[in-house]
Amino acid sequence: MGHINMKRVVLGGLAAALIVNVGEGLFGLLMKTEYESALNNLGVRLQPGFAAFLPIAWSFVIGVLSVWLYAAIRPRYGPGPKTALRTAIAVWSFTSATFSIAMACLGLFPARLMAYGAVWSLAEVIVAMLVGAWIYREPDVPAVFSPPGKRGETR
Repeated sequence: MGHINMKRVVLGGLAAALIVNVGEGLFGLLMKTEYESALNNLGVRLQPGFAAFLPIAWSFVIGVLSVWLYAAIRPRYGPGPKTALRTAIAVWSFTSATFSIAMACLGLFPARLMAYGAVWSLAEVIVAMLVGAWIYREPDVPAVFSPPGKRGETR
């Protein structure tokens, strides 16, 4: 068991964040009317500018931290998809689920919209972590992700 490979953490984290950002963009397009209605009810009008890009930039930080968490828990749970799934659920719980619950409980956004967003986000984060974990490697440990139908190391 070696040290965490930070180069691969960053690479995997950037890939994971890209997946989440694309997914969020698609969700925003699908739910555009609902979001516009919720924002209008609050009297909020989104302004284009630098601040609009901060959540995107922050998602790359979260992506890197997520793959770092995967790398940190690998020694206990083993490398592979099961550990990536554990990481995804933890990251989702700390970020998207918490945000959705707070926004719904505060009445800032409709609970239905927040529930849809939370479910969508869970799927995004799972896919993103599977990709991020697949990219992550430690120099002294062989890859253990196997294509479906092939037997690799057990997890």
